[in-house]
Amino acid sequence: MSIQNVTANVGPSPLVIETGKLAKLADGAVTVQMGETIVMVSAVSQTKIREGQTWFPLSVEYKERASAAGTFPGGYFKREGRPTEKEILTCRMTDRPLRPLFPKGYLYDTQIIALLLSADQENDADVLAMNGASAALAISDIPFAGPIGAVRVGRIDGEFVINPTFEQREDSDLDLIYVGNKTDVIMIEGAADEIPDAEFKKSLHFAQAAVAQIVEAQEELMKLAGKEKRDYKVTVAKEDLLEIGYAVAGDRIEDAIYAASKVERGKKVGALRDEVETAIKEKFPETTEFEIEQVFEYIQKKAFRVSIMEKGVRADGRKLRDLRTLYGEIGTLPRVHGSAIFSRGETQALGICTLAPADEKLYVDN
Repeated sequence: MSIQNVTANVGPSPLVIETGKLAKLADGAVTVQMGETIVMVSAVSQTKIREGQTWFPLSVEYKERASAAGTFPGGYFKREGRPTEKEILTCRMTDRPLRPLFPKGYLYDTQIIALLLSADQENDADVLAMNGASAALAISDIPFAGPIGAVRVGRIDGEFVINPTFEQREDSDLDLIYVGNKTDVIMIEGAADEIPDAEFKKSLHFAQAAVAQIVEAQEELMKLAGKEKRDYKVTVAKEDLLEIGYAVAGDRIEDAIYAASKVERGKKVGALRDEVETAIKEKFPETTEFEIEQVFEYIQKKAFRVSIMEKGVRADGRKLRDLRTLYGEIGTLPRVHGSAIFSRGETQALGICTLAPADEKLYVDN
């Protein structure tokens, strides 16, 4: 395989995506570079579904090695430890926009691994990992409705900046992660220092323009080094089973999901599911539990969608802008440093705070 690379000129430093040099046995692999920060991302998917598999087993990992910055891990043993909070959050940000882009019913084990190979202490690697994951999937033979692009947007002195450096982010009143395809947004995440709504909307349009360039670069890489997508099987609800399911539950599912109490709703939905299972197995005794679950889940999801989109009513009967009852209480426990209860409807959180002395603070090697 020859080495191919493409460049997207977004932000202070160009984004360079390269394939063909590392991880040649992976279904798809790229390195993504911005400045002197480099992330390698590989994607692999099994060609057979595990027996009894009933959900999409996608695993996304992001790992930072101390060697990337030319240093040793801290601590007595000088070994890499458990995943840091930054690594975990980067995994989640990478997983979230990618997962819906695999075919519905695709149940093959799939793994995406991003490794930070070089860190220049200026450019954050999280956005590189997200773009690399998309590019690795896009050029692979794994079915994937991409590519997508990801950028970080900052605002410094009223001016938007794509992929600001760590130093620039200290002066920014916006920290936005924006992920999209060539024309639309897929995911946004971030925080801001109370910037006006109009400015936030401008930041989204600004980000989309940069994302479109990154997607175009990945499409160019697909032409240079992309593989033909493999054949695969998807597991979806069968039409004949759906007909039976709708005959039993079609007219009654809304009554079940509109129950005000979560407990009552669960009982009604559970009883209706049992009726669907009985009716299906009377006609098709060999039907598996997974197939029945698919049928009922499809019926239930469609009822939710119709209820929200056409009637403007949610599962417990609330309108779209109605909140569940809120309740708060402080000083719940007498002997702890701080405690509080917060409730929203039937969901509760009990918070407990303990303050340690200064000499017990944690020293973190980062």
